[in-house]
Amino acid sequence: MPTQRFLKLKEEKRQAILEAAVHEFSRVPYSSASINQIIKEADISRGSFYTYFEDKWDLLACIFEDSQNRLRDFCREALITSGGNIWVMLEALLDRTIEFCSGKGQFKFIKNVMYHTGSEEILKGFSKRMNDTYGHKNEEIERWIFENTDKKVMMVEDYEVFHCFFQLAMLSIAMEIKDYFDEVPVDTIKSRFAKKLEILKNGICRNGSEGRAGNS
Repeated sequence: MPTQRFLKLKEEKRQAILEAAVHEFSRVPYSSASINQIIKEADISRGSFYTYFEDKWDLLACIFEDSQNRLRDFCREALITSGGNIWVMLEALLDRTIEFCSGKGQFKFIKNVMYHTGSEEILKGFSKRMNDTYGHKNEEIERWIFENTDKKVMMVEDYEVFHCFFQLAMLSIAMEIKDYFDEVPVDTIKSRFAKKLEILKNGICRNGSEGRAGNS
């Protein structure tokens, strides 16, 4: 993750570096991205770059962390605004994520990372830098959402059960975002996601059925 020296830079300078990186990662696949191009646009020296980041993976992780922090803040605001209605929050989160991904520069950047970097490469590149930090932050916001969800709209008292549900919801959003980059119409994405939320709300088995695999 970025060093304290980077974090102590003025906000304007930090954003200039991150924006230069997004431009470069949008221009070419990650493997072809040039640190020289990034430092030229950000107006920093190569030596300064390596006092801020270990390598390109470190910089890419920093960009994703910045984006995830914004989405976490959005989740808090949306849940509060909805009066603790997690279903409204999840629909708003999909809308916000689509809006974010469609922003100038973001579309090409995220699509380049998704389609030109293998999932195994991403996991290896991020694992030592992000897992501990993201794991802690994700659990923190997840527990906050659990504690602040109106139990009248979701009667779940066990955090582990909520965790399983929330992971399914986040996976559903990720799948819809991938389809967005595959140019599936936004109306189709939103309609399909609403159906997925209905299944999560109400289940799919008939009343009285245990729904066990293999039962006739």
